[in-house]
Amino acid sequence: RVIQHEYDHLDGIMFTDRISPLRKRMIKSKLSNMEKGKVSCHYRVKTV
Repeated sequence: RVIQHEYDHLDGIMFTDRISPLRKRMIKSKLSNMEKGKVSCHYRVKTV
């Protein structure tokens, strides 16, 4: 899993590209907050 995850980054694939449309709708607000930088964490986050 970890190797696939890192390999996906090399190909420009993010975890959201691999989840189902239903799951995306379920977590839409969380993804939106991540995109806006409104997520608190203990490490540096770079948004594109």
